[in-house]
Amino acid sequence: MDLSTATGLESLARAVAEQLSAERAETDGAPDRVRVVYADGRALVLAANRPRTRITITAALSEQAADHGLSIEPITVTAQPRPRPGETQDRATARHTAAHIRRRLLPQQTAALSHLSPTVEHARTALASALPDRPGEQWAIADLPVHHPHGEDRHCPIAWWHTPAGESRAVAPFLADILRRAGLVTTEPYGSAHVFFAQAPAEQPEARFHVAPAPGRTGWDLVDQLTGASVNTYTDTDRAQGAAGSENREAEAARHAGAASLDLPGLWPDLIDRDEFRSLAVELATAGHMPYGLTDADYIRTPGFLILPGKNPAVTRVARLLEPWGAIRPGVRREATAQEGERFEKDLEDYARVLAAPGRTVDVMEDGVRVTFGPVPTEP
Repeated sequence: MDLSTATGLESLARAVAEQLSAERAETDGAPDRVRVVYADGRALVLAANRPRTRITITAALSEQAADHGLSIEPITVTAQPRPRPGETQDRATARHTAAHIRRRLLPQQTAALSHLSPTVEHARTALASALPDRPGEQWAIADLPVHHPHGEDRHCPIAWWHTPAGESRAVAPFLADILRRAGLVTTEPYGSAHVFFAQAPAEQPEARFHVAPAPGRTGWDLVDQLTGASVNTYTDTDRAQGAAGSENREAEAARHAGAASLDLPGLWPDLIDRDEFRSLAVELATAGHMPYGLTDADYIRTPGFLILPGKNPAVTRVARLLEPWGAIRPGVRREATAQEGERFEKDLEDYARVLAAPGRTVDVMEDGVRVTFGPVPTEP
């Protein structure tokens, strides 16, 4: 990889983007600078130092961040790390660069993007009070341009749960619920780990969701007028109009019911408005477990948890659902393998480990995990 040429630097940027699960690499207006861009708008700028043996990486921040006095020092890494056995120099350079970015730069960028507007400060307070603190994992906020229904581009903040492996789809519905309970309005794009949010307007539009031509591509966007964000893109206008009608009816029902969430994946409907049960779902999701009920998740391959009410209001059961076996222990089904049965047991043990906390008794049962709420023990 010859970093003395624009082609060599672009090749490195593409390899680094792949390592970091970023969306793309692109030129940055100069032959010795390239940009790695994430789907959520975050960007990193790579520049080769003379005599092209070191690389400087800068985390790009918006003018708004600069107005808040936020800045991040660039980092510099060697372009000639020692390759591992069987590894080419090009692959070693990309791996080494991505590792330093992941460890030294991305956490700072994530923190900087979490300090922006009053709306963001409102969201920060809500998320900080409701989400667990996990080493290496945290909620994050950034500011993205959206194509507003009325034609002008504007910025809208987004929230996501950040882990070393990337953004978590499992946590997105709970982030949205937390923000709605704090009085914000949210948009959850189909299949996305990101949640767009904004202050609730003084007057609600007659129809919150409407259909508009997708900007820069063929198709039709289902757009939330409160945030300007697209929920989904359709190739057929009739399907898009049908989806808009469905979303508007649901939004109107939630507004009349005064409910933050008419439904939440991973939770039985009767439990949604009870804080202790929502906490169980959040703890499982932030630990990496998938809630059952996401329309874009494949529950044939990925098991989902579902928190169910018990006969006693202080007791709940956490079921582990994998299609086609449902909540039945796979080992008792003729078409299931012993390996599936072992996987079932391991998942239940993982659920129990995550949910163990003072004030709860957690038991692994034959068909799920039983959680019994009780008084928090006092110190002797």
